[in-house]
Amino acid sequence: MTTDYTPTGAWVGREGRADVAISYRACRPEDIERVLELWRNGAPGGSTNNAAALETRLVRDRELFLLAWEGDALVGCLIGAWDGWRSNMYRLAVHPDYRRRGIASELVRRVEEMLWKLGASRIYALALLDSPEAGPFWTALGYAPDSDIDPLVKNLRPVD
Repeated sequence: MTTDYTPTGAWVGREGRADVAISYRACRPEDIERVLELWRNGAPGGSTNNAAALETRLVRDRELFLLAWEGDALVGCLIGAWDGWRSNMYRLAVHPDYRRRGIASELVRRVEEMLWKLGASRIYALALLDSPEAGPFWTALGYAPDSDIDPLVKNLRPVD
């Protein structure tokens, strides 16, 4: 197995493209309200968009819940998940005023690398079907529909 992560797809030649003023770090409990505000402005939808759900998410693999900041402004986020068998990425959001600057791509690249280091060999990216940008974005980064798997969902709690 290769020990170094090598991005594929649209990554080649794009590393470091995001604005230098953007910094990246793991989500903290004090960031939760800011994340919810970002989602309201830039990524509506989602059945667990509430503080309690995010607090629960931060209990495990907090470093995979990555935020992008310009100064004190939260401008992007992506949640990665690893259960030791499969990996996922979901809730990718970039504030509308900060799109087309490489922030989403850099969030994905960083989470991909973290998942690789944890042992992941495959990542499922969950994207909203009604987002016209989502399909082309993920495809450009090397993601494709899986013809063998169709996601099924069951809500265990009431949906907000």
